[in-house]
Amino acid sequence: MPILISLISLFFPRLAVLLLWILTGWFNGIFDTFVWPILGFLIMPYTLLWYSVIHHWFGGTWSGVPIFILIIAIILDLLSLSRIGR
Repeated sequence: MPILISLISLFFPRLAVLLLWILTGWFNGIFDTFVWPILGFLIMPYTLLWYSVIHHWFGGTWSGVPIFILIIAIILDLLSLSRIGR
């Protein structure tokens, strides 16, 4: 099941966010307000997913690898936003 969710999140990040939000408590306790997850869903879904992974799997520890992958997620989100305008 985790592999299936990982593949869905790579190709359809908004669907993965929606499924995680509806079917699990994945985003509970990470954000103070509901505004950030909604903005992440609309604008930067890869970054939202990776930010939540850092809090769940890495205990919120910001070290080398999580920061490097966060930068990759931001780049992927910006690339997907640039494709929308064309």
